[in-house]
Amino acid sequence: MSADVARVTPRADLIGGIGWVVFGSAIVAGALAMDRFESFGATLHTMPGLVPGILGGVIVLLGVLLSIRALRAGALAGFSAPWLPDAKGRASLIRASIATALALVYTLGLVGHVWFPAASALFILAFIMVFDISPEAPRSLGRRAAIAAIVAIATSAVVSLVFERVFLVRLP
Repeated sequence: MSADVARVTPRADLIGGIGWVVFGSAIVAGALAMDRFESFGATLHTMPGLVPGILGGVIVLLGVLLSIRALRAGALAGFSAPWLPDAKGRASLIRASIATALALVYTLGLVGHVWFPAASALFILAFIMVFDISPEAPRSLGRRAAIAAIVAIATSAVVSLVFERVFLVRLP
């Protein structure tokens, strides 16, 4: 492990483990709530919620294992001290918050309301413009925007074509 990488605390592992258990449980609940298409003669192995349910169960199991490991490492003792992130931690929290906000705008605001390839291209463009800041190789805003637009349009086109033509999934 390099000197720049901070060790993850048991408290962070415990919080993360609990988060994964909640997330996996929501996936399992959603999978169980899906229509089983029994009226069409579907079997257990062909019902649409099978794979998401299995993946959700695996996420729950791994979250439980992470939580157990954190508790064995003394995670509960770490809750007595206040948590105050340093400058790097605050920057990471800000980046994670921005990424979450962009994802929510995409999933809740664009998908289903805007043509899917256009919504995806806008999301990819915004994500690249926000996060493609390299101090090692600074580029002008116009060049960054042009590259981001090309990547966004190409990625959106490929994703749309693969889902519609290969996987035969109708996109919104």
